[in-house]
Amino acid sequence: MTRNTIIVAAVLATTAIGGAAFAASDHGHGGKAGQGHAQGMMMQGGGAGMMGDMSEMQGMMQRMHENMTQMMDVDGDGEVTPEEMRTRMQTMLSENDSDGDGSLSIDEFEALHSTMMRGMMVDRFQHLDADGDGAVTSEEMMAPAAKMERMQKMRDGMMKDQDQADGDDNN
Repeated sequence: MTRNTIIVAAVLATTAIGGAAFAASDHGHGGKAGQGHAQGMMMQGGGAGMMGDMSEMQGMMQRMHENMTQMMDVDGDGEVTPEEMRTRMQTMLSENDSDGDGSLSIDEFEALHSTMMRGMMVDRFQHLDADGDGAVTSEEMMAPAAKMERMQKMRDGMMKDQDQADGDDNN
């Protein structure tokens, strides 16, 4: 395998695993907004700051691993071998090599990347489109900031309550 082919395969693997797994996961709420979890790229963190709850992050990582395994596991045995990954990556390369030269040009890679990222883009859109009408209004676009503001106020209130309780304990 040439150096360029290895580099392309590595980039494809990273993009395929991360993008497709994330897009295919339901993020714990069936792909719709307003059902209890942070909204990813909009950074609507839970009580643990802007990164959200660690258990949620661990759950997302687990789903990504499961989806990657499903995508790459050619023989369906639940394990991904280096050979299976090579087979899958070669298939992706071949399917997207429109000029048949054995490598991906930037345009060919862009088409592959766009296809793989479309699912995630649609998922993000659906998260913002709270009423499901196929359009994101200004109010829906601002909802993540409003939720963040509510969470910060709750956190600040809890910190104030804790400070007061600590002051009472010291008396």
